[in-house]
Amino acid sequence: MSSEPAVRRISRRGLVWRLGVTGGALVILTMGQLQDTNDYFPLGSLSQYATPRDLDGTVRSVYVMADTETGERVRVPLNPQGVGVGRADIESQLDRIVADPSLLQAIADSWSDLHPDADQYVTLYVMRSIYQLEDGIQQGEPDVEQLTSWEVRP
Repeated sequence: MSSEPAVRRISRRGLVWRLGVTGGALVILTMGQLQDTNDYFPLGSLSQYATPRDLDGTVRSVYVMADTETGERVRVPLNPQGVGVGRADIESQLDRIVADPSLLQAIADSWSDLHPDADQYVTLYVMRSIYQLEDGIQQGEPDVEQLTSWEVRP
């Protein structure tokens, strides 16, 4: 008497189901790569990890600044505790935000909801710093450009 379990063949239906799921995942992965988007996470673009950086090239960094009710200009904390949105989320939606700055209202609303006793935002600015590298080391001060802005609505 053998103690090995009997080998069962997969049914045609099971095979079709598995191939369909695999094919769907591959289509989503391909679309994410071709569109260079993270919208299909976790099957989105992984290109940020797949390409080496030029040690004598540039590095671009996107961030958000805000003018507050008291007139101070502060950096918006792009994290779950700050506004509930990460920097990668802003970067992946950058084209949409620049085309429609009203999308920034959600950041101001989130700040207000998460920090009701804090100084509230009145204007938001999407900024980009461009750092020049030489042998992988930052050279001088970055060039800073404002990509768009939004006057916060109450």
